[in-house]
Amino acid sequence: MARIVKCLKLIIHLVILTLLSYFIKRQEPMKIVKKIERYVPDMKHILLWTKVPGLEEEGQRYFIRNRCEHLNCYFTMNRTLFSDLRYYDAIVFNAQDVSRSVKDLPKVRSLSQKYIFASNDSAGNFPVCNRLYDDFFNWTWTYKLHSSIPYRFITIYNTDNEELGADLNWKYDMKPITAQFRSSLSSKHLAAAIILDKCTTSSKREYFIHNLQRHLSEYNLTVDIFGPCGTRRCGRSSLKPCFYRIRTSYYFYLAFEDSLADDFVTRSVLFAYNNNAVPVVLGGAHYNKFLPPNSYLEAGRLGEQLTAKLMYEAIQNKTKYYEFFRWRNHYALKESKILNACTLCLFLNNESWLRHHSSYKTFREWWNPFYEMYCGLSRYW
Repeated sequence: MARIVKCLKLIIHLVILTLLSYFIKRQEPMKIVKKIERYVPDMKHILLWTKVPGLEEEGQRYFIRNRCEHLNCYFTMNRTLFSDLRYYDAIVFNAQDVSRSVKDLPKVRSLSQKYIFASNDSAGNFPVCNRLYDDFFNWTWTYKLHSSIPYRFITIYNTDNEELGADLNWKYDMKPITAQFRSSLSSKHLAAAIILDKCTTSSKREYFIHNLQRHLSEYNLTVDIFGPCGTRRCGRSSLKPCFYRIRTSYYFYLAFEDSLADDFVTRSVLFAYNNNAVPVVLGGAHYNKFLPPNSYLEAGRLGEQLTAKLMYEAIQNKTKYYEFFRWRNHYALKESKILNACTLCLFLNNESWLRHHSSYKTFREWWNPFYEMYCGLSRYW
């Protein structure tokens, strides 16, 4: 009897091994799928691979609340909402995570879905180093003007409150400001201010400020630094007290970016424009594409010494100072909503864009032309 039981066990084991071998042989390697049948054909499911600031709402709530033109888009961070990642129409990757690692990426991919690189920060702060990301993304959703879905931190309007878009045909023959507006500038008596909460930056603005201070001291002028990086304070919970001081006391505001990157012009210039001060700008953008002509001083182009000299001359010559404000008769500058998902949904409903199977083959260089210098590691090659 024992011998029979032993033979039965052996036979069962052989049968199990035979079946396992059969099923393993039948399994095909993972393939890229061209088309997947959808549960709801007209719904655009967007997977946020990791958290993207400003896009935290699950489902269609974002698109309904913002009254988007298209409402058939659905946000989720749930990677297991479908049994297969290839069911998502788009997967959005945050620049901060892409810059840091390649360890957590999808294992399967459909040719019909879009991989989207999204950034609410600059290429200088978050360069992409790993070569895996070349030929990885189909669309880009960033501040760069040549992105698939570009956005701006600042939008320009005319006096009829009409948005002027990206192709700005600036007016140079501008009307002088009124006597009433000149009167609103009469209380100013301090040279320049800046609000800083990041003391060490890739743009090295802290060194520029130091050198500018040195040259301004020759004219008995100073830069007052508000926030953790300086000696001045705004208030416990708001920047409003600082904005009031800029509006009433300061001729200039230093709108210095924390990184030097193409097309990177943030809302910091609005701290000047919205508070009747002249912005002194420092960054990697061509500012004539973003800001009204003759409304700012471009410190990066002028250098510290000449910037200080021009600031002094404008303070001494009020007629020259008033010239900086002529733009107000023709334009209005407002903060934009970055990563506007209404635009993303619009693109996902554009059949020609969906059918166009393109990718950024040299993405690292597109995102940051100086990525080799920033990365500085041969292992990424």
